[in-house]
Amino acid sequence: MSTNYYRNINHELLEICPPAKSVIEYGCGEGRFLEAYKSKNPKARVVGFELFSAAAEIAKTRVDEVVVGNAEELDLNDTSISDTDFDLIIYGDVLEHFVDPWKAIKRHTQLLKPGGYICACIPNVSHWSMIFELVNGTFEYKDSGLMDRTHLRFFTKSSIEKMMQDVGLEIEILAPRNFQTKNTENALKTLAKLFGKPMDKIASRRLEDWSTFQYLVRARLPE
Repeated sequence: MSTNYYRNINHELLEICPPAKSVIEYGCGEGRFLEAYKSKNPKARVVGFELFSAAAEIAKTRVDEVVVGNAEELDLNDTSISDTDFDLIIYGDVLEHFVDPWKAIKRHTQLLKPGGYICACIPNVSHWSMIFELVNGTFEYKDSGLMDRTHLRFFTKSSIEKMMQDVGLEIEILAPRNFQTKNTENALKTLAKLFGKPMDKIASRRLEDWSTFQYLVRARLPE
């Protein structure tokens, strides 16, 4: 995983995060995202949850509170946040690193108020670059990107929808976030040929799947 992972601010994810009084980000890195969130919502209490202590120590200088530990293993009742009802939980490029993201989200929503939100950014494994890798018989992990060697789970738009529904959340936003757009049009034309069709005859949802690098999600816990 690139060290930039701990320092990046995902501005597109920030844009879909609603105003909230209490916020927790799982995998907060060095706290830059929560710092940016709080600059837009100064009255919010922002809490970061970070596995790596070096990043967590830096995050402590930027956010209200940081909990150090494994988000899937640490007993939330043993932390300082156990008595807090959060309005917003954030997963920025984190769920794909969990052993069991379904179980983790279900567990974490115990801290979420009814009507509260989960916002996430999740890589899309049906992106054209992944399809070309598979067509060429390769599935090689890298230091970053869709095939980051620390990714344990892989998602498409439909499996993201199902995951959110399975954990009892109602999706409000499920939007593409795109990278590597330079070669996308040619890639889509090539994939369309594999189906024996011109690109304008391929379903729009399928074209979206092929061209989307990550999906931005905002989902709500029913009241």
